[in-house]
Amino acid sequence: MQLQNRIAHISVFTAATVSLFVIESLIPRPVPGIRFGLANIFILLVLLNYGYKEALLVGILKSVIGSIVIGRLFTPSFLLSISGTIVSVTIMGIAVRYGRGLSLMGISILGAESHTITQVLIISVLFLGKASLSFLLPPFVLLSLVTGSITGISAYWLYTKLERKVEVA
Repeated sequence: MQLQNRIAHISVFTAATVSLFVIESLIPRPVPGIRFGLANIFILLVLLNYGYKEALLVGILKSVIGSIVIGRLFTPSFLLSISGTIVSVTIMGIAVRYGRGLSLMGISILGAESHTITQVLIISVLFLGKASLSFLLPPFVLLSLVTGSITGISAYWLYTKLERKVEVA
């Protein structure tokens, strides 16, 4: 693929990712601190189609641009977003590279779980000075299983639709 096309495609995925991040910030959360993570659908697609570096770039841009748009740049929620994103994209990148036979839903669940664990650890250690929120891990990990599954299923559905479009074109 030509460099210009690659940049254009990644830019479109970045715009879609930021858009979903912003839209999701407007939706009331079922549980405080828990997001569905729908923007990660596009990060998964970038990871599969373009690779780890590009997915990490899209993830970081999602956190930075999205936080600027919703007015949360350089706030604690921004720190949680960007750190969770970096860890989760890294874990998903490792899973794509070495997790032979791991489904897209499995990769998404790993990303959701690692994002949640990272955020709980950061809140506990940096903001509270101790691991006092560790009691939140079991319910948050369970919720991440659900949200990661939804994101993975959605990414798989979209991946198959995009794959058909590319084959026909």
